[in-house]
Amino acid sequence: MGVEPGRVNEHRRLVEERFPELEFRSFEPVGGGWDCFTYEVNGAWIFQFPRMPGAMETTRKQIALLPRLAPELPAAVPVPELVSEEPLFMGYRKIPGEPLDVDAGLDGDLPECLGRFVHDLHAVPPEVVGWHPRGAETLRRELRAELQAFRERVSPLLSSAERGVADAMISAFVDEDANFRFAPAVAHRDIGPEHVLATPDGSLAGVVDWGDAEVGDPALDLWWVAGHPGFGERMLTAYGGAPDATFRTRAEFYFRLGPWHEVTYGLDTDQPAFVASGLEGVRERLPS
Repeated sequence: MGVEPGRVNEHRRLVEERFPELEFRSFEPVGGGWDCFTYEVNGAWIFQFPRMPGAMETTRKQIALLPRLAPELPAAVPVPELVSEEPLFMGYRKIPGEPLDVDAGLDGDLPECLGRFVHDLHAVPPEVVGWHPRGAETLRRELRAELQAFRERVSPLLSSAERGVADAMISAFVDEDANFRFAPAVAHRDIGPEHVLATPDGSLAGVVDWGDAEVGDPALDLWWVAGHPGFGERMLTAYGGAPDATFRTRAEFYFRLGPWHEVTYGLDTDQPAFVASGLEGVRERLPS
């Protein structure tokens, strides 16, 4: 999504008013994030303004979380240093790097670096970042509610045969007790190639966009073993291997579920292109 010039000008005015010490030379919209308007300032800072109603909460979450989490991890994460409460927005120093090209990443040690990063992330006790531990059964209840919403909103857009396959996939996963015998961990929950930054020499520069982070199923961060097996298997080996019996099953399920989020985002924001591309992904990832 583009950003209207009037909105860009308003956001620039707000940043200049709150943080005049930056001595503005440039203010450029970047990316097409779902939740936030994002700008690069002076080529050195990233500022984000909540775009969606729920993004107010996730922005506050990141402001509280990331300064505590950063010292625990082996690569950079955004650390909000410039924060405005009214209106709410945040700025952090730009992490040098480009979004991951998965195929190019196979030539270096980036899969191993990302695997170790995820391992260290999952090893952080929730209390260290100010969160409470959560049990797998709590996560199961939340997942049931999310899947029911998908059935009500996304499934009707599929053919009768596709709905049957999707319903069977969802029921088989969420009704299987073995899929919820795992230790929840602090997880990013949206580590896609666009959120992994690589240096020019192919090393891991950092991981961005932590709005979905919470105590959750660690398999969410290892969906790569199903989506990009060549990259994901190396990543999982560096992670230390599957920590429980159904880890790979869960990682594959979350990979299959990814496009369902895109469909609901398109419905929520009245963007048919996201609905169409999301449905294409849903169909491609249904079990055969």
